Amino acid sequence: MEVHHHPELPHGEKKRFKEYILEFLMIFLAVTMGFIAENIREHISDNSKENEYIAGMIKDLSIDTANLTFTINRNHKQLLGIDTLTGISKDKLSDLKVQDSLYQYTTTYLFNENEFKNDDVTLSQLRNSGGYRLIRHEGVADSLESYEKSIQFINEQQNYYATSVNKTIELSGSIFDLNNYRNFHHSPSSTPMLISNNKDLINDFYNKCFLISVSLKGYNMMLEHQLKYSAKLISFLKQEYDIE
Repeated sequence: MEVHHHPELPHGEKKRFKEYILEFLMIFLAVTMGFIAENIREHISDNSKENEYIAGMIKDLSIDTANLTFTINRNHKQLLGIDTLTGISKDKLSDLKVQDSLYQYTTTYLFNENEFKNDDVTLSQLRNSGGYRLIRHEGVADSLESYEKSIQFINEQQNYYATSVNKTIELSGSIFDLNNYRNFHHSPSSTPMLISNNKDLINDFYNKCFLISVSLKGYNMMLEHQLKYSAKLISFLKQEYDIE
């Protein structure tokens, strides 16, 4: 096995102090350069990962924007239908045509729940892998966290709205003959659609429909705000990271 030795000094000659200093400086310089090189490598890697997160976030936000627009438009139609439903006179429900109208608006607009689900692939990665520490551009991490929190508020409102719908649907089974749904679309007004004339039940049904309308309006307002915020956030991220 070959062993490397330092060059030997002439017999009786001592190594000078400057040579010790020079060796120390060379070793120090080598270690320092290695440390700097490793930091540069990590910095490049972190920058690359940060850019990947931002590109993924822009993609997710674009999907969210499309889903938000779709859900908002569907909710607007549902709101119009529910408002028309609650405008049907409770005092004329003995008329089969009025019963048909109430039944039609109930099954068409009450039984349809439009839920917004955000694309959270990148947000989950940022949250679960500690990716937020890689976001170094000023204001970007805060903006992403604000977006995530607003999604949580939307989900809470959506759950409240869904609960209201489910309670009203459950009550509608005590008022309408829901099993007659197929026959109704073939020959409306042929048979009574109400199986109960109980005023308390009918009033409760109308009240619950009104609460659905209120909660749905609040839910839709939050979605509209989120849509505007999403568009601004996309523009902000593209500007910060010089993305076309």
